[in-house]
Amino acid sequence: MNQAIWRKAIRDAWVQLAVTAGLLALFGWLFVWLMSLFDLGLWASFVNLLPDFVNQLIGVSPADLVTVTGRVSFLYVHVVTLLMFISWAVGRGSDTVSGGIASGHLELIVTLPVWRISVIVAPAVVATVGSALLALSLWLGNWVGLATVTLEGEASIAAFLPGAVNLFAMAFCLAGVTTLLSSFDRDRWRTIWLAGAFFVVSSIVKLVARLWEAGAWLRYLSFLTAFEPQQIILLRDEAWSASLEYNLPLLIGGVLAYAAAVVVFCRRDIPVPR
Repeated sequence: MNQAIWRKAIRDAWVQLAVTAGLLALFGWLFVWLMSLFDLGLWASFVNLLPDFVNQLIGVSPADLVTVTGRVSFLYVHVVTLLMFISWAVGRGSDTVSGGIASGHLELIVTLPVWRISVIVAPAVVATVGSALLALSLWLGNWVGLATVTLEGEASIAAFLPGAVNLFAMAFCLAGVTTLLSSFDRDRWRTIWLAGAFFVVSSIVKLVARLWEAGAWLRYLSFLTAFEPQQIILLRDEAWSASLEYNLPLLIGGVLAYAAAVVVFCRRDIPVPR
């Protein structure tokens, strides 16, 4: 019976995974092609004209941004990339409990001889593997772009792998937090809105902490403080050691959120769907 839960978790997620992975791979190639259309001299002039607060906001020096690696590294913080990863993490996390209650499936599942913990673990594993595949898809699209598009300079595809790992860690943490919110709720859309608000508030807190010197301590209140794929990529030789420093808090946060979701779900009653 627990095998049926695993099959259901995969069946519910594979379409979103396949579509999102394909779009990320395509966007990874397309972004490199778009970068080839920009004249490097004009790009350097534009970067040098940016005010200091913009450079502080980005967190990357202008000298790094004018390199090929610096230009392509924007792929890993682009709004399209983030939207796809957020949609995956929030979509999978919200479907775990509140989505199952709203659809009526969970009321039936908990009456069967299954371990309640498997109701959380199976979707969590699928979401985690899916997050890794999405990060890999983006990186592979990036690789195809660098291999097929002529740029004004060279960039090693290996330099972008730590950034892809940081994207995976962020999605893992967000999926865990969304699952925790879902474990309390019965309405999937409310869970989605709460998870979205959590991400937006975290982004604002990170922004304030970066721009307001006296409020630098606020960075400890945002999980996105550990999400810096562009900075990690541009560290080059030190990227992997820095990657561990950034990714570990995200991975620990995701694990703790999933563990809390298991505790909440195992202790709560499942209401009848409306």
